Amino acid sequence: MTYYSLWVKLKFLGRNRDWVLRFLRMKKDARLTFRVQSNLKKEIQEIAIREGYSAALICEAFLRAGSDAYKKRGSKFAQQVITRLITKAPRR
Repeated sequence: MTYYSLWVKLKFLGRNRDWVLRFLRMKKDARLTFRVQSNLKKEIQEIAIREGYSAALICEAFLRAGSDAYKKRGSKFAQQVITRLITKAPRR
């Protein structure tokens, strides 16, 4: 993990203070591209606007939550979610 430091000068309780803010930078080194229904894309975009984040970050958070749930519950989780997707899919 790579940490970055940012030196800032703030006025706190009437005194100037030097602070070091440390934050973790996540390295993103791969792309994941797939197609979704237009209504799902719109929902993701609306969530992103409402929460003040990018649609990419919202998707990554949802994917991470799904991955964590799969690690805990295994294939039962995947089967339940996929079954719901299949039953909600529009007929062609």
